[in-house]
Amino acid sequence: METTTAVRITPLSLVTWIAAPLAATCVFWTCFGACVMPPPPADEPPQARLVAAWDPLACGEPHRVVVELEDDAGVPLSVSAPCVLGSLTLDAPHLGIYHGRIYAWILGEAIRSIAPVVLSIDAPIVQWVVPTPR
Repeated sequence: METTTAVRITPLSLVTWIAAPLAATCVFWTCFGACVMPPPPADEPPQARLVAAWDPLACGEPHRVVVELEDDAGVPLSVSAPCVLGSLTLDAPHLGIYHGRIYAWILGEAIRSIAPVVLSIDAPIVQWVVPTPR
């Protein structure tokens, strides 16, 4: 003889039966959505590029050429390159007037050949020919 037990459905068990699959579905789609979401947009690209060039044959002993600029808001821009390369490139976030300096530098020594500069960056690409910093 078989005995059967009656299943009692209580309001709490009914809520559990409905809420558990809903919660699992929400968790799944939240995780899945994170995998297929496009990446956040990157910072805006620079509006201008400054290309500084000099004569690499006039460099003399090995050193680096450094360009340090600052816009009117005080945002600094800096880049350096070995003198024998003959040029360097600096990305400017916006067009405008930049103040700064260009100089020669060797690690562990004082900077030399400091020349103050004022540049008007008013085009997407600005080419700037400078005397070779020594």
